[in-house]
Amino acid sequence: VVAKENERMQAELQIAREVQDQLFPKAPPSTPGLRVDALCHAARTVSGDYYDYQELASGCLALAIADVAGKGISAALLMASLQASLRLVIHDGRQQPAGNSGEACGVFPTSQLVSRINRQLHANTSPEKYATFFFAVYDPHSSLLTYTNAGHLPPLLVRDGKASPLEVNGTVVGLFPGTPYEESRLELKPGDVLVCYTDGVTEPENEYGEMFGEGRLCELAERCAGMEGDQIIAEVIEAVKAFTG
Repeated sequence: VVAKENERMQAELQIAREVQDQLFPKAPPSTPGLRVDALCHAARTVSGDYYDYQELASGCLALAIADVAGKGISAALLMASLQASLRLVIHDGRQQPAGNSGEACGVFPTSQLVSRINRQLHANTSPEKYATFFFAVYDPHSSLLTYTNAGHLPPLLVRDGKASPLEVNGTVVGLFPGTPYEESRLELKPGDVLVCYTDGVTEPENEYGEMFGEGRLCELAERCAGMEGDQIIAEVIEAVKAFTG
């Protein structure tokens, strides 16, 4: 009986994994002047980690990465809810009239979008459920990246061989409905690399209980900055595997 129950659970988990895989973007975006590479390797069958990108009006690109609190099925369900909220808010924004000339992405203020997602998650999930969430909009006309970081590990900007973390300008989404969020702006330059990640990279431990950590990731990002995005991802995964054994 126990063996049959375990077999049934494994089959259900595999179905959940296949459903979750469908939530990630299928093809890279075609934003001029920008290359995007992304990968999620779940530590278990299903995961609370999430990334997304959506092409917007006027050639702008929305980018998101999140880490849902918890593990397994419950985290995966909240991840799906977060994806649905993001897609809905972006769809609503597309229906609004375009902004002034020179403000191609003006109808997508990142702080307002994150505020809406925060309220939706708080209203539709149990009180203890929350997620760290980084949301950005890139405008290829001005090379400007506008972003709101809601408690997520700060992405690393690698420029001229030096990696530096972006700002964190808000707290996690889903806990407090009235949380204020801010936004920051960054002009991306040719050759810049932006490394977005979750604690699945920085928190794995070696046999001595030491975490991989942001310091090692910074050094690795600086060393690999001249590579293509998929190569950088492969180098990071290989380094974490080697570190943890």
